[in-house]
Amino acid sequence: MRSRAAVLAVIALLLATSAGVANPGGESDAGRDYTCGGSCHGDPALSSPSDGTVTISVDSMAFTGTAIAIHVTASGMSLSGNRLLGVFLLGSANGNDDRPEDHGWHILQDPNGGSHNYVLVVVPPSGSVTLTWVMLAPEHAGMQNLFASIHHGVNPNPNNWAYSALTMGYSVDVQPVPENLPGFSFDWTPEMRVTGDDSPTFIRTKNATSVSVQWMLDGEWVPHDAEAQMVEDDVWAVMLPATIGDTRMQYQVTTSNGEFSIVQPWLTVGTKPPPFDGGIWDARLQSLAFAFLVLAFLVALQTRLSPWEGRPELDHTEEVEAAQAEEIPPPPPGLEPEPADDYWSRLVSSEEAPGWLWDPVEEEWVADPENPPGGDD
Repeated sequence: MRSRAAVLAVIALLLATSAGVANPGGESDAGRDYTCGGSCHGDPALSSPSDGTVTISVDSMAFTGTAIAIHVTASGMSLSGNRLLGVFLLGSANGNDDRPEDHGWHILQDPNGGSHNYVLVVVPPSGSVTLTWVMLAPEHAGMQNLFASIHHGVNPNPNNWAYSALTMGYSVDVQPVPENLPGFSFDWTPEMRVTGDDSPTFIRTKNATSVSVQWMLDGEWVPHDAEAQMVEDDVWAVMLPATIGDTRMQYQVTTSNGEFSIVQPWLTVGTKPPPFDGGIWDARLQSLAFAFLVLAFLVALQTRLSPWEGRPELDHTEEVEAAQAEEIPPPPPGLEPEPADDYWSRLVSSEEAPGWLWDPVEEEWVADPENPPGGDD
């Protein structure tokens, strides 16, 4: 019974490590509405107010279709051991259709280099983090509101609650863009680059006759100039150095047309790991080999811990006892030992040799044990 339980425990462990559905590391970057954030933390029975503060810093005015930077700062939160924090940038707090895109905004880049309104970050030991979204303002004029929200865990957290906080709405007055103002194309989004890739970064603009680009690494104070050249109408190829490992690089584009020169917000070179190098059949064969390896391990474990009832136990007791009881084989003919009584009865005493007995068979004298030679001395 114990062996079967051990085998079942190993099987459960293997299944848990390969097909688990829990997500204790938080929700990944994505486009998310505020109500649940992908984990139903909007339910009052599963959430509680955060002890942290969250604020938004943004220009109060923007032109339609132009880039604007939104800075969200969160601080003072009690966090879980992994110090993870989920941050939303929202166009409303209605609970549905509250992403910025639902209100006409276009996310050029999120703080992690993607284009999502929700990101997951690790809060540094200082307890404060500032995140920056770069968005294009809606193409229609009018007042727009922006909200920011956070959710996180605490330590300890016996109820497994999410602790959340929501800002008030920050108003942005979106005004009609001046004619011929150069900027980014409304349908352009920076592409992620593979780590170590130094191929050109393509930027799409509108109303721009020239662009200049500067870049710098995190921690640097002096930017470097990057080469930029037009490859077709409103498309520019910019040569930026490759990024390796966790290195983060930022770049800033200035769009010009002789009449206007607009310095755009800083963007981050988003990087991702290299894609899987192999065909689909390679991956399938590798998965099949792993499955056979697990199966072989389980069969070996079952054989080791569960004896086979169809085979009798190996017991050599009878064979050993029979070998011990087996008689010693008889000696060859003519070499059989004589009985002791026959031997002594054939010996002959002699008065001439007191203490000695004569063996007529062997023709030799043998000391008499009852009257040894010299016994009277």
